[in-house]
This record gives sequence, structure tokens and C-alpha cells, in this order.
Amino acid sequence: MSLKIDWSLVARKVFNKENLIAIVVVGFFPPIIGTIRAFSGLDPIPEGYQMVDFGIGFIYSYIVTATLFYGSAAIIHLLNQVLPWKGNVQKRIFLEIIFILSFSSTAQGLILYLLDGTPLLFIKTGLEFKDYVENILFSNAITIIVVILMEGIYFFRNWRETVLATERLMKENAESQLANLRAQLDPHFLFNSLNVLTGLIRQDPKKAETFVEDFARVYRHMLEVNNRMVVPLEEELDFARQYLNLQQIRFKEGLVVNWNLDGMHVDSYLPPLSLQELISNAIKHNVVHESQPLNLDIEVGPKYLEVRNNYNLRSDQSASTGLGLENIRERYRLLQQKEPEFSRKNGQFIARLALLEIEE
Repeated sequence: MSLKIDWSLVARKVFNKENLIAIVVVGFFPPIIGTIRAFSGLDPIPEGYQMVDFGIGFIYSYIVTATLFYGSAAIIHLLNQVLPWKGNVQKRIFLEIIFILSFSSTAQGLILYLLDGTPLLFIKTGLEFKDYVENILFSNAITIIVVILMEGIYFFRNWRETVLATERLMKENAESQLANLRAQLDPHFLFNSLNVLTGLIRQDPKKAETFVEDFARVYRHMLEVNNRMVVPLEEELDFARQYLNLQQIRFKEGLVVNWNLDGMHVDSYLPPLSLQELISNAIKHNVVHESQPLNLDIEVGPKYLEVRNNYNLRSDQSASTGLGLENIRERYRLLQQKEPEFSRKNGQFIARLALLEIEE
């Protein structure tokens, strides 16, 4: 238990606008209830009762309400400093109840004693012991209800702040992980492209030079989208066309691409370079030759993008880094979207990506 108390903080927490409004609201009801009970016959009407006494009842109510409310609030905020809830729940509940009931009983009894015989205690003078007990029990009951509400508001605010802080941390963590995944994707793309370039240098040095120029344009685009979490579907499709043109410099009739965009919605999005990665994966792992062409079918529907290719694995595959498809899958997880589907069916490898919608 820490005994270091910031009294200025306690004062700011106790004497503020919100607490003043609460006192005005809570103190309003006791005289109203008392008047209703008296005129309905539940309680006797004091002899010589006048309308001025109704106003005096409000003064008395606000004296009691302000004293008990501010005192209880001070006890709560003092305990928040010396005995916080975390790790001390049982002890905190016990001490808070003891301190507040002790204060409430003492304060209510003292108020009754000091006001006995004054106009502010117009209902009865010469109070007896049972009058003290009844008033103290009533005020304690009201005080406990108000304290429960105060602590409930305190816990709700802390819960809300914790949720917001957790969401901020999750977002920052997701953005950090996405940045790491994009950093992984760059060398993966470069690795595959250098494999293509190596083959071209042997076969056609002039075409290799053209390939380098086109590759520079493609890679520039990749750098431009590096810090974006999603890109418009049309932008991703345009980049995929550029990338395919780059690949067809080498493969010619060995790479056949069929586009089906009839069901496309232009207001959809994809993680950047995801379509290019599917194309790259198909080219890297399958035979691409004029005698055994690689057929790519790219179809875009209202809710998905699907890439299908004939499954004809190369016998001389280079070592795979394994980053491509897993990278896409992980990016969808971090974006909290439906995971991509990868499957083999009827001699085809099928990859399906859910199209994303951006909330305004």
C-alpha cells in the first residue's frame, strides 16, 4: 500500500462540474419524495406546514447530499491512490465500505445534531435516538447506491480506455507486421525476376536489356505501393498487366492469359501486389513453354478474384523461399478479412482472393 497522496489531484477529482451536476440531481429527489409521502397520507404532515418549508427542505437536502457526496468521493479517490483496485479487490471493497459508512453515519448524525431546533429541521425538533437511527440508515442506503453508481462509471471509463488502448496497440502491431511482410515480398519478387533475367541473358541479350527497362518500371510501381495496406482493384489489375507483359517478353506463346472481368465492381480493393504474386507463383513452379503453355485464367467477380492455372510442375524447380502464398494469407489475416483459398482441382491450381471494401 502506497501512502503518497497527491492532494491536488484528489481535489480536482472531487470538486468538478460532473460531481456538482450529480449533487444537484440527487439532492432534488428527497424533498420531492417526502412531500409526496406526506400529502398522500403515508407520513404525517408537520403542524403549521407552509410552502416556505418546501423550499427549506431543498436546502436541507442539498446540505446533506453535498456533504455525503463530496466526502464519499474524497474517500474513493484517496483509496485509488493508496490502495488501487488492481490486485487489492477484496481488501479495497472491505475498506471502502467501512470508511464510507463510517463517514456517512458520522456526517449525518452531526448534521442532525447541529440543525436540531433550527428552521432547516422543520419536520421535528428534539430528535430522539430512533430519529437519528432512521435518518442515518436512510442516508447510508442512498450513499451506497450513489457510490455503486460512481464506481460503475469509473470502471466503465477504465474499460473503455483499455479497449481503445488495446485497439490502438493492435492496429500499430498489425501495421508493423504488414510492413515486415512487405519487406519480405520485395526480395521475393526480386529473386524471381532475377531468375527470369538470368535465363534471358543466356538466350537473348538484347531482349534482356528491354526486360531490365520494363522491370525498372514495374519495380518502381512496387516501391510506390510499399506503404499502402490496400490498393484499388483497377490499379492492381493494371499492374498485373504490366507484369505479364514483362513475362511475355521471355515466354511468348508459352504464356497464355485469359481475362474475365465481366462481374467486376470497380469500388473494390486488394492488398498491393497480391495478384502479381499469384502470377509469379504460377510461373515459377510450372512449365512455361510453347509446346506446353501455361494457361492463366484471371476472373474477377463481385466478391472475389480468382486465378487458375494448369498444374504442370517443372522438373528443375529452383529452391522456393515459400514466402509468396503465405505472405498473401498472412496479410489477409492482419487485415481481418476472409483468408485466401488455395486448392488443386481437375489438374488446375486455383487461388481465390476475397475483394475488400473500404469503410467510409
